[in-house]
Amino acid sequence: MAQPQALPRLIAFAPSHFCERARWALDQAGVVYREERWAPGPHRILAKRLGLSSRTTPILDLGNGQVIQGSDHILNWTGLPGGDPDLEQRFEKRIGPLVRQFYYAAVLGNPRSGVREILFNGVSAVQALAGRLLWLRTRRVMMLRMNARADLLPVLTERVEAELAWFESMLNERGKHLVGHTFGRADLTAASLWAPVGPPPTHPVALLYSRVVLPPAVQASISGWRDRPGFAWVRAIYAHHRRSCEATLQDSVVPSRQPRSYPATTLKAARRAFTSAEIKRERGK
Repeated sequence: MAQPQALPRLIAFAPSHFCERARWALDQAGVVYREERWAPGPHRILAKRLGLSSRTTPILDLGNGQVIQGSDHILNWTGLPGGDPDLEQRFEKRIGPLVRQFYYAAVLGNPRSGVREILFNGVSAVQALAGRLLWLRTRRVMMLRMNARADLLPVLTERVEAELAWFESMLNERGKHLVGHTFGRADLTAASLWAPVGPPPTHPVALLYSRVVLPPAVQASISGWRDRPGFAWVRAIYAHHRRSCEATLQDSVVPSRQPRSYPATTLKAARRAFTSAEIKRERGK
């Protein structure tokens, strides 16, 4: 693993389980970094300024001109052992996206779910302003791209059940750890990408998840899964291998207040205000 010349910057959405996968990998590898949270919507402008064609997070800016995008690439950079390419591929391409679709299908359609607030947790004041004014558009885009519709929840619940059964069969075959006899990247991948369905107490943003209001049927499903072997395993992995970062990150970032100096009332004005302020901030570095 090449050593960066400056303190790396992990760019993340606060509740993202793929961002948690990258965050955990950096912590596990002993990498000293700072986390910078971006707001959905304005993040597209910020990612473009980094020269990235994709707008997805997590992003690891090493500070030496090298930028690594995607939790899989960030894990590769850390060099953590204990990987299983086939199993990780299933989590990256199937289970992780399914968990995300299930979660957002449950909350994006309800303006009182609280999901907007946790997505904007810890972002800059300018991003918070722009993000809130762009939220209706951003929410529609998220629902469209993830196909996160409330009417799909019965089908998505069945799919989560099926993947959970598959995962529990893997645990029956492999035991406490998915690869070998010690904690490794396969364990980290599985635990982090399952976590939003039932965040363990030692999850760095567990308190944020607890603020979201879920539909009764979804909450009932999650409660029913809680004592399943798969989620008991997730909690045990977090309890034994994630406890060290809890005190440093557990909801320690308070959402920025909206600055009174930005009286934008339209989407166009909000974007102008955000872009101008970000340019000034970059020039001041």
